[in-house]
Amino acid sequence: MQVTHTLLPGLHGNKTLFPPLLEDLGDVLTECVEYPTTISQSYESLEKWLSEQIDWQIPRVIIAESFSGPLALRLAKRFPDSVQSLVLAASFCASPTSPNLALLPLRPLLMLSPPRRTLRHFLIGYEASEQQVTELKKIVSKIPSKVLSQHIRAILNLQPSDSPCLKNLPMLILQAADDNMVPWETQNQLRMRYDHATTHWLDGPHLILQSASAQCASLIKEFAEQASQQPSYV
Repeated sequence: MQVTHTLLPGLHGNKTLFPPLLEDLGDVLTECVEYPTTISQSYESLEKWLSEQIDWQIPRVIIAESFSGPLALRLAKRFPDSVQSLVLAASFCASPTSPNLALLPLRPLLMLSPPRRTLRHFLIGYEASEQQVTELKKIVSKIPSKVLSQHIRAILNLQPSDSPCLKNLPMLILQAADDNMVPWETQNQLRMRYDHATTHWLDGPHLILQSASAQCASLIKEFAEQASQQPSYV
């Protein structure tokens, strides 16, 4: 049976930022998830929703961006027969050690119309085209502030127990070397917690799946192919 690559979104919670990666993944079977805005955005609530909405009887590679990293870890632990491997991009597994400092880059994103410079600095990078920034601005402006606030609260409430032991699960970690959103210390916690994972630090901003989509797609396809040849970790 062909493996489904299930994409879980970042802080924005929808599939609007995935097209560049989907194009570069080519004919890989994919499924993009959008979180409903009508339910609680806690990790517990979203895990329950995903457990009911997704078919966990088929083999999957979960590709989780940023906010969805901790959620993907939970799902991998809960559905070991389905989740064959895991890809975490620009993500984390623990709450930032300095929550007040961590909130600083997020505050401008809660504005009705985030400044273009803020989007470049914290999300898409200074090498992005004006058109890319314009499209990102439209996407961010449509995200309900209540949803963003709940996502931030969920991140700050993360506990050590939210990082399950997955020592035999093939994992690929793609971190952004120029990430101004997730502190290096927080990214490195993920690498240290899952030290068996294959980790790549890519040149680029927080939205690494978008800014370096071709490189990410190549690494993901190579990793998924290698992982599929390994014995089941269950």
